Amino acid sequence: MAIQYWKNMSILEGGIEMAGHGKSVKIRTTVAPLDVTPLSTTGWTEIIGGLKTGTVDLEFMQNFTAADAIDSSLWTSFGAAGTVRSVCTAADDGSAAYLMRGINLSYTPIEGAVGDLAMGRVSGVSSTGPVVRGKLLHPSNVSRTSSSVGTGRQLGAVVAGKSMYAALHVIAVSGTNPTLDVIVQSDDNAGFTSATSRITFAQTGAVGAAWGAVAGAVTDDYWRISYTIGGTDTPTFAFAVTTGLL
Repeated sequence: MAIQYWKNMSILEGGIEMAGHGKSVKIRTTVAPLDVTPLSTTGWTEIIGGLKTGTVDLEFMQNFTAADAIDSSLWTSFGAAGTVRSVCTAADDGSAAYLMRGINLSYTPIEGAVGDLAMGRVSGVSSTGPVVRGKLLHPSNVSRTSSSVGTGRQLGAVVAGKSMYAALHVIAVSGTNPTLDVIVQSDDNAGFTSATSRITFAQTGAVGAAWGAVAGAVTDDYWRISYTIGGTDTPTFAFAVTTGLL
């Protein structure tokens, strides 16, 4: 049995990489219990599962210094449904990830006593669709200056009634008129000799996040990203893509 401790995580909230400021994080998923105990019961409660909810709690070291800092971004997105977030168990390509669209319901921008670290807390729940367990297909800690493809991962085929979901987080951009086009592709082999585009994100040239999905049935079981970078004056992007099947 493998034992690990938490380090080298990637915590993506919209267009921010929070792990560099994070001190603790918790993801919790719950199912509403529905009591279906009939009058014919023999004495035991009968329960079925109802609606599901995902919750993310994050404690972090605060940053007020820049226009795109943690506080200004969390304050802007506070109470907005559909905020794209991904929590990755490690920042390495291929690591396990949980992705969702959520809404922050509680934000504590200032916490601490004199001389303490400037701390903050944010807590939110899933607001638009499911919490999805998947993989980090492209890490945010590697800057890209030219077009390429990512490493293929065998995430599985998508049966009818299921979907492959993807989250794109752009956390840093530089250059003149930079553009980034990201596509999630699938194939039936690790070499991607007949790659098919499945999820195409809208072209972007700014920090931010986006969500996409493709519904089954898709018989291909290998998945990767393809990205195209344009612009002048050495356009550079730091971005992450997480994907998951549910």
